[in-house]
Amino acid sequence: MLSPSQIEAYRRMTPEERWKIVEELSASAWEALLELPWEERERRLAIAREEHRLSNENMMRRLKERS
Repeated sequence: MLSPSQIEAYRRMTPEERWKIVEELSASAWEALLELPWEERERRLAIAREEHRLSNENMMRRLKERS
């Protein structure tokens, strides 16, 4: 959980500063993923792909329900 001072610091950041943090965290996550054994990396990516596919299906279903 973020402290009130951390939350305030994020609020004062520019979009560019926040984006830099996102890029750094993404790069770090990819580096960690690439250090895993091939099988584990593929397992995790398969889970992420399936979650993304299900999310897309849910979004499309809801859009169709509203039209």
